[in-house]
Amino acid sequence: MESSERIAHQVGHALRRLRLERRLLSKQVASRAGITRPMLSRYEHGHQQPTLTTLVKILRVLDCSAEDFGKRLGPWGCLS
Repeated sequence: MESSERIAHQVGHALRRLRLERRLLSKQVASRAGITRPMLSRYEHGHQQPTLTTLVKILRVLDCSAEDFGKRLGPWGCLS
């Protein structure tokens, strides 16, 4: 698996775990973030990486700071 694929996978799984912890449906998060549900699904399954702007919108909906989200990803060295 390439580095960019690993990153997409790791970010996606962290987004999904966070959404489930918040007990929100994907359609709720997508609607509030201004994206489609299929797009959110592609992010959560690691098939595509969100832009920084989109990631910030999703994190706002999930009431999670970028700093806290970064901690969910673990040490940055594991992303390379």
